[in-house]
Order: sequence, then C-alpha cells, then structure tokens
Amino acid sequence: MARTAVAWVTALSLLAETLGVILLCLTLGTVVDNQAMSLAGTDPGLVVDLTYALAVVAGLFLALCATVALLCALRHRVPGRTGRVLLIVAAVAHGVLAALALALTGPAVPVFLLLVLGLLVWLLLAENRAAGGRPGDDPGLASGEDGNPAAPGVSPSTAP
Repeated sequence: MARTAVAWVTALSLLAETLGVILLCLTLGTVVDNQAMSLAGTDPGLVVDLTYALAVVAGLFLALCATVALLCALRHRVPGRTGRVLLIVAAVAHGVLAALALALTGPAVPVFLLLVLGLLVWLLLAENRAAGGRPGDDPGLASGEDGNPAAPGVSPSTAP
C-alpha cells in the first residue's frame, strides 16, 4: 500500500518537475534570443536552439520517468529492469543537480530535488508483494525456490 502511494506521489512530482524544467528552458531561450547573448563567442541562435533542444530532451526524460512511476502505481508492482535503470539514472541526476543547485542557489531548489531523489530511491527499494509474491521476489528474474538465481528447484544447500 505504501509503495503505491509513493509511486503516485513520485509520478506527480516528476510531472510537476517536467513542466517546471520545460518552462525554465523556454524562458532562458527566450531571454537569450531577445538579448542576443553569446557564450564565449558562440552564435546566439545556436545557444537558443540548444536551449530549446534541452527543453525537449529533459522534458521527454522526466515524462518517461513519471510514466514508469505511474505504471508502478497502477499495476501495484515494482518497475522492471528498464524502468529501474531509468529511475536510477534519474536519481543520480537529481543528486548531482541538488549538489550543484546548493552551491549556486539558495536551499529551496536542492530541497525539492532531494525530495524527488528520496521518492525515487523509496520506489526503487520497495518490496514486491503483488500477486502473492514474497518480499524480495523479482518477477523479472528466473529464480529457484529460495531465491537462488542458479536454477529453478535448486536450494542453496545443494548448489555447487
């Protein structure tokens, strides 16, 4: 029950963050375009185009992470391997961005990033109890009776 609630909150916070990142990138692109700013002699048009491309890529990535969390909430299951990798990448990115934001801004931005980081880690570490599964069961792995990935039906005491 707690995993489902965490998955819902994670999905909603990632969707809110998606909108915030897209709006931030679009605003920065507009400011650079209006003031014709240049970074170390680069073409301002290129900076604007790259800022808009960042909005698209970051928005798609965060929306995909939110979709994984939403599917976890709807299915009452932990994410699969691909979903886990995606959420792990998002968690690492949130940790790095929180450290950078703490160095560059006040504490409000890093607190939000660390909150989302905590939700992602909680979702990743949640136990799978769906469909009568035991704690630690992973439906994506072929495991034996006692969780031994060596072979089905082989207990740890008889494994080589």
